[in-house]
Amino acid sequence: MIALMDTDGTGKLNLQEFKHLWQKIKAWQLIFKSYDKDKSCTISSFEMRNAVNDAGFHLNNQLYDIIAMRYADEHLNIDFDSYICCFVRLEGMFRAFNAFDKDGDGIIKLNVLEWLQLTLYS
Repeated sequence: MIALMDTDGTGKLNLQEFKHLWQKIKAWQLIFKSYDKDKSCTISSFEMRNAVNDAGFHLNNQLYDIIAMRYADEHLNIDFDSYICCFVRLEGMFRAFNAFDKDGDGIIKLNVLEWLQLTLYS
């Protein structure tokens, strides 16, 4: 979590980074609770698609399938810890991409060292 939310690359969260993370977690918790109607502390992988969209991450079907494979259990349910891990990861990945997308066209070009730096730390 720290590596994904560490915007200044210090290896620690400063107060502003922690505040940002805490606000995100609280918002994501509300979304999770809205789908966890039976209070089981899990949501289905189908509900996860809607939760991801509600959080502002717009993905394609292939990415939703990858999320289910990575974060769901054998019954295709996702618990709260896995849900938060997924959202922190998505947040970090979108933030990293946007940092490299200087002209905002949705396309980035990385050299091998930039790629390694981006993926190794996260």
